[in-house]
Amino acid sequence: MKDCLMFPFQNKTVIVNAAALRSSGAISIYRQFIYHLSKNTNRNRYYIFIDSSVEQPVIDGVIFVHDDNHSWRHRIAWEHGGLKRWLKQRNIIPDVIVSLQNTGSVIECQQVVYYHQPLPFYPRKWNLLKAKERMMWLYKHIYPFFVSSTLNDKTDVVVQIPFIKRGFCKKYKFAEDRVHVLFPDVEKIETDKIIAANLSADCLHFIYPATPFPYKEHKTLVEAVRILRQSNPSVFAKIRIHFTIPIGGYPLLEQLIVEYGVSEQFVFDGVMSHENLLSFYKASRGLLFPSTIETLGLPLLEAAAFGLPIMASDLDYAHEVLNGYEGVMFAKAENHEKWADLITRIYEEAPAFEPLTPKESSWGKFFELINK
Repeated sequence: MKDCLMFPFQNKTVIVNAAALRSSGAISIYRQFIYHLSKNTNRNRYYIFIDSSVEQPVIDGVIFVHDDNHSWRHRIAWEHGGLKRWLKQRNIIPDVIVSLQNTGSVIECQQVVYYHQPLPFYPRKWNLLKAKERMMWLYKHIYPFFVSSTLNDKTDVVVQIPFIKRGFCKKYKFAEDRVHVLFPDVEKIETDKIIAANLSADCLHFIYPATPFPYKEHKTLVEAVRILRQSNPSVFAKIRIHFTIPIGGYPLLEQLIVEYGVSEQFVFDGVMSHENLLSFYKASRGLLFPSTIETLGLPLLEAAAFGLPIMASDLDYAHEVLNGYEGVMFAKAENHEKWADLITRIYEEAPAFEPLTPKESSWGKFFELINK
């Protein structure tokens, strides 16, 4: 780790653990935190432990300490004594420990933990012996021990939606008044400035932006299209479902598509930049989102910003995230017939809806927890 200097002024000394955040939604949390920290330092001294590759803007009173060791062993050792030793060696007495990565620290002081790992709260079972499921098994069965071991009676926990709060309080037997639901910032999308992707006009295009994990339930859409092949050939011939997975990125899914004879209906576009994804939303007839495990499900909000029809899993996270949006239809991931019916409905009705307006930022409340 790179050493640091001391600041001559501060109200509080705040330690921020964020070294595990490097990609996907986790890095979005970090970026939002940094953006709002620049306006909410309150003359505190901040030490932020972060991967050296992540952005580190200049902010008065803030110093970044590089931690590029991402092994589980290092992280467990760090949170269970390593950080305490690091501080003691430098005569630093923390007032607040902030974690943006689910787990706190064994240091006895005020803590604010941003929790965003939903796997322990879903009933789905995982097989430790299957390579593709091993990490999910660890997050469901082992990870909670490390979360609970770093909670204390001075800890406040921040989550994004009520479902995660209910799961956290039940799993960890944690007081409800110390778990705070703070919706993350969602970018206001100026849809009139987005140029639609150049997709074939004679087809009906849907998009599903998701990583190739089993719980994303891509298979639901393959099964639904297989049903349409038999029940509604005219719809079947027109639809194209775009996956943000490269060819070869999900062999079992590709094998199933070939086996069912529906290869023409699925397009593997690969990982997209955010700009390209927005262009696809604008050119698409709707968003398909059968995922059965989510913390938030950002594509739901992005598609709603375009007023698109959305077909989502009939689960609490989707209901809570899209509360107030009229353009969403729900179906259980295992109900393939209903997914086929909803796709047909969108094909026949071509509905459009009033875009969903982003909520006001709640990060001010996060910093209130630090400064209380």
